[in-house]
Formats: sequence, C-alpha cells, structure tokens
Amino acid sequence: MLITILAIVFVATFLTIYSIMYIIAMRRDPVRARLEQLAGNSGVSTQSSYDLRASLRRKGVDLLAANVRNVSGTRERLARAGYLRHGAVYDFYLVTLIFGLAGLAVAAATGMLFHLATIKIVLMLGAGAILSALLPRLYISQKIANRREAIRRAVPNMLDLLVVCVEAGLSFTSGIQKLSEEMRNGCPELAQELQIVTQEILIGKPKSETFRMLANRTQVEELRALAVTLIQTDRLGTSIGTSLRVLADSMRFKRRQRAEEAANKVSVKLVFPLVLLIFPELLIVLVGPAMINIFKTLQDVAK
Repeated sequence: MLITILAIVFVATFLTIYSIMYIIAMRRDPVRARLEQLAGNSGVSTQSSYDLRASLRRKGVDLLAANVRNVSGTRERLARAGYLRHGAVYDFYLVTLIFGLAGLAVAAATGMLFHLATIKIVLMLGAGAILSALLPRLYISQKIANRREAIRRAVPNMLDLLVVCVEAGLSFTSGIQKLSEEMRNGCPELAQELQIVTQEILIGKPKSETFRMLANRTQVEELRALAVTLIQTDRLGTSIGTSLRVLADSMRFKRRQRAEEAANKVSVKLVFPLVLLIFPELLIVLVGPAMINIFKTLQDVAK
C-alpha cells in the first residue's frame, strides 16, 4: 500500500510540474505570433515546434471537453469573466487539471505524513482532487461577479459621456470608440466590452444587436436597458441623443436610490457586530471588576 501511495504522489507531482512547465513553454513571442498569423492568412504553411505543441494541446483539451460536454457554456462563463481569447477555454481546462493533480499530491502527502488508514487516505485523495479542481471555477464565478458589479457602477458615467459625445457632433460609433479609449483607466472592464462593440459595429452589425449581445455577455440590466432603448430608437426613428439623455437620467436616479438603500442598511448590518463582538467586551470590562469583588466578599463571608 505504501508503494502504491508513493507511486500516486510521484505521478501527480510529475504531471503537475510537467503541466506548469508546459504552460511556461507555451508563451509566445508577439513578433513571432504576428508573423505566424500573417503566414497563415497568406496560405503559407509553417512547420514549427509551436504548431506541434499547440496541436497536441488542443487535442488534449478536446478530450477533456468531450467528457464534460459544456465547452460552449465554459466559453460563455470565461467571456463574462473577461477572458475573451479563443484559447481561454483550453487554458481553463488545463489549469483545472493542474489544480486537481496538485490537490491529489497534497492529500496523498498529508495522509502519509500523519499515517492515516487506507480508507481515509483514499477519501482524502478524492476530496483533495475534487476540491482543488473546483477552485478555478470558484475563482471564475467570483471574477464574474466582481466584473459585473464594476460594469454596473460605470454604466451611468458611460451614458453621460456618450450623451456629451453625441450632442457634440460625433456619430454613435465614434462616441463608443472614444469611450472605449477614455474609460481604460476608470473601468477597464467596460472599456474592453465597448471595444468589442466598436469592432462589431465596424464590421456591419446593427447597433441594437451588438448591444443585445453585450447585455447577454455581461448580464448587466443597465446595458440591457440600453439595448432596448437603441432598438426602440431605430424602430421609431427618434433622436438618439434625446433617448440617451433620458436613459442617463434614469440610470443616475437608480444609482442614487441604490446608494440610499445601501446607506439605510448600514444601521441594520451594524447590529450584529455590536451585539456579538462589542457589547460582550464592554460587559466584561464594566461588570468584571464588580463580579470579582462580589466573589471575594462571598468567599470572606463563607470563611
């Protein structure tokens, strides 16, 4: 049994180190990447070691994806988290595999260190592998929530700037492009999404469709309202500047309401820390000396 556990630890450690080194080796020189892209577009076939590694990588990940059967869902989740590259789904599965192997190695080493029973070691191996493999998914879920909140907070400011750009004489597409450049420091998440919207509009997609896709990708209700406003503007032929100004005013009012709601919840949220953390210490400080004197007095009386 000891030999089996040692073999499992060795294999898991070897695969983990190999995967990490594999990821490091997959980093490409941007100049070489651009040259290979141009060579691929021109129809010239380039046989290089990178192509072989990329082919093996895609095949290995496709085997995992065939078992999971949710590649499209994973790609959508990664897009909501900000990972928009085509190879992001492959990296996600590879990182999940690395974490699973690392958890397997740590569980096996812990079981051997504390000399646990065989059944406990097996349970620890399964639990360690499963929990470690779930860590990347938890990280992606948390990043989706943070990114959605950052975009939601930046939408009212984006609408105000868009109204200024449109009323200053810029076209809607030029205004979106200008916003994607101006908001890189304030909200890089929204700037990234606006850059995608600009590219989609420039290739010929309707504004309403691009913003509908943006709302579905980010799951932000404010952007969904913007998509609905653009659809109604296109159908009814109303002024886009007036529609955006009305929408910006409503977004600003909703933001003020959310701020007031959060401020009103503060007093209720402070009750639990006060009762559980502060009042007991105050009670001990105030009543403690008196209780000690009472106990001393009672002891003297008893003697």
